[in-house]
Amino acid sequence: MSAVDQQMPGMEAEPQYPAAPPTSGTSRGCLWGCLALVLFVVGGFVCAGVGGYFFLSNQIAKYTSDTPADLPSVNYDKEELAELETRVESFQDTIDRGETPERDLVLSADDINALIGKNEDLRGKVFVKIDDGQVEGDVSFPMDPFPGGKGRFFNGSATFDVSMEDGVLIVIANEASVNGEPLPAPVMEGIRSENLAKDLYKDPENAKIMRRFEDIRIEGDTVI
Repeated sequence: MSAVDQQMPGMEAEPQYPAAPPTSGTSRGCLWGCLALVLFVVGGFVCAGVGGYFFLSNQIAKYTSDTPADLPSVNYDKEELAELETRVESFQDTIDRGETPERDLVLSADDINALIGKNEDLRGKVFVKIDDGQVEGDVSFPMDPFPGGKGRFFNGSATFDVSMEDGVLIVIANEASVNGEPLPAPVMEGIRSENLAKDLYKDPENAKIMRRFEDIRIEGDTVI
């Protein structure tokens, strides 16, 4: 995943961010298509929240931890997971044929977390909550790739507004904290000015999938 384009206040150079979690690699890409929203919300938060080397290197102890966060997980039984995957794949098949599904695909936070749990790269590192029309993402990623980050963990939380305008997914962070500490106001101001999903469309396959959706919205405690 590409970095947020805007340089954070007080930074001297454009940092390099962790890559987006790898997808399953299947040609159908149905799970990625339906998880794209959530993964880019959380991934965008990681990119924006981390800030960069110059930010973290000065406050590494404050904004990272020597232990990962203990994130909850959602485990569906075999029948529940099969029903969920069938529902997702049926929706994907319909739009792949250029047809309009008879009904919207509605996913609860539990549905999304159950699907995330199937991805080894995300299991235990990402947890999503949806409440009152907002998405909240909790993440816990090792910071080993960053200078001074060996053995440290980025544990963060953020809330987002999610919408689709003129066929483009819009994800805006409202509040964010890292290691229990709110991000500094100048950094948060820079994050709020960004559409964290903008880089989604740089990948041709993801862009192709996203353009097929008429709308993506958060209502109550579901993604529709």
